[in-house]
Amino acid sequence: MILEIILFVLLIIISFLFYRQDKTISKQIEYIDSIELKLLNTFESIKKALDDIKEIDEKGGFESDDEVGQIFSNIKDVITKLDNEINYDDES
Repeated sequence: MILEIILFVLLIIISFLFYRQDKTISKQIEYIDSIELKLLNTFESIKKALDDIKEIDEKGGFESDDEVGQIFSNIKDVITKLDNEINYDDES
């Protein structure tokens, strides 16, 4: 009789622990999904910025010999590097 009570209590404790663990994992999955969505939106923004930079650069609105042109080139380089990192991660 005592053994059955102990086993029953253990079963209840284990069930409760499984329930809590399941809730914790569900919350973590939701959090990871939200972070992934934000990251994908950021990647989309970077790709759009790169496309915009390429379009502006095609019009020849900036010369690389002045200060504005140098800053524009630096911004373009940074966005290109980010795009390369994104594409590298996509291929992995």
